[in-house]
Amino acid sequence: MLHILVLLFSLASGQPAPSLNAIIDGVDRTYARMKDFSADFVQLEQNSLNRKQQGAGHLYLMRPRMARYEYKTPEEQLFVSDGKMAYFYVPADKQVRQGAVKDTMDDRIPLMFLIGRSNLRGEFTSFEQLPVRPVVAGAVVVRMVPRRKTDLSELVAEIDPQSFLIRRLVLGHQDGSRSELTFSNIQVNTGLKAGLFNFVPPAGVQVLEGIGQ
Repeated sequence: MLHILVLLFSLASGQPAPSLNAIIDGVDRTYARMKDFSADFVQLEQNSLNRKQQGAGHLYLMRPRMARYEYKTPEEQLFVSDGKMAYFYVPADKQVRQGAVKDTMDDRIPLMFLIGRSNLRGEFTSFEQLPVRPVVAGAVVVRMVPRRKTDLSELVAEIDPQSFLIRRLVLGHQDGSRSELTFSNIQVNTGLKAGLFNFVPPAGVQVLEGIGQ
């Protein structure tokens, strides 16, 4: 079945479908050279009880390890990392949660670690191209198993086989919960400034320690 899907993709695109190794190498090469990344995103979270929550907005990523997720729905929220500290701000709650990036368990973080230093073979023990229909048309679906023992049990990426950009990420956890991030309107190396990732809690908001998943 997988061979049939690969053949159909090759015929539809007019170009030979790249091998799994070529895709992994292409992703590493593309993200290792990347200085910044921005896109619209849709995030879907599903907990271990199968309860779902969806959000959407715009994100900015920049080396080294900087991120800014501006949520527009279901309400205004902001997740920011300057590379060392991460902050999650909900204006309606007048509350900010903060924590060191190295101690933060959050599904928005893995993608920012790719920018400027991608090393998939160093982070994952195995790769498998899945014979399933991708959510993003034309993408190749690759399942990866983490090398280190963490809460993350697997990562499934939908990858554009021409640009090697990740169009969708699905993070599966040991407790059965999962998180999905789908990207559109991607722009790369637009010259983002570091000041975009600075955050100072507004006056009058409650500041709490720790950012959960």
